Amino acid sequence: MTNFLLALFAFLAAHVVPRATGFRDWGIEKFGRKIYMSAYSLVSLGLLAWLVTAMINAPYIGIWPTTPFTVAIAISLMFFSCILLATGAGRANSLSISFRGGQTDMDNPGILALVRHPIIYTFLLWSLAHVIVNGDVIGLVFFGGMLAFSIIGAKVAEKRTRNKLSEAEFAQLSQVNQGPLVERLKRALSARFAIEVAIGILLFFVLLVGHEHIIGVSPLAYF
Repeated sequence: MTNFLLALFAFLAAHVVPRATGFRDWGIEKFGRKIYMSAYSLVSLGLLAWLVTAMINAPYIGIWPTTPFTVAIAISLMFFSCILLATGAGRANSLSISFRGGQTDMDNPGILALVRHPIIYTFLLWSLAHVIVNGDVIGLVFFGGMLAFSIIGAKVAEKRTRNKLSEAEFAQLSQVNQGPLVERLKRALSARFAIEVAIGILLFFVLLVGHEHIIGVSPLAYF
C-alpha cells in the first residue's frame, strides 16, 4: 500500500508541479516544446509504469464486483476515449491542453469543432471506464483520483485560457465549437479527420486485444 501511495503522489505531482511552479514554461522556453514534451512524456510513462506495477501488487480490498455489464460499459467508454485521443493529439488547441504547439486551425479544426477539451476528456472517459470495472479500494483511489483530476483539469484549462487571451481573442477562438451540431459537424469533417478517427478505432482494438498482455487481464474474458 505504501508503494502505491508513493507512486500515486509522484504521478500526480509530475502533472501539477511543473505548470504550477512555472517549470513547464521555463523548460519549453529553454529547450523548445518538442524536447521538453518528449522528456516529460518519458518521465510520465515511467511514473505510470511504476504506478501500474504498484497497483497490481497492492492488496485487494473489494467494494463491488466486476461483471460482464460493467465491462461492456467500460469497453464502450474506451472506444470513444481512443477516438478522442487520436483526433485530438495532433491538433493545436489554443483553448485547452494540447500535445502540439501553435494556434487552433479555424479553417480545419477537426474534433475541436465538436469538443473543446479532447485530450482532457480522453483521460476523463478512460478513468471513468476503469472506475466502473475496478471495484476495489486501490482502483477507486487511483482511477477516481484521475477522474477528479480530469474534471478539475477542464475547469483549470478554461480559466487559464481566459486569463491568457483577450476577450476578443477568446470569443473568436470559441466560435470553432459553437453553433448548431450540423454546422459543427461540417467544420469537423475532412479527409484528415476521417484518418484520425480510423486511427482511433485501430488503437481501440489494439488496446482491447493487448490489454491482457500489458496489464494481465483480458476484458474479453468476461464474455
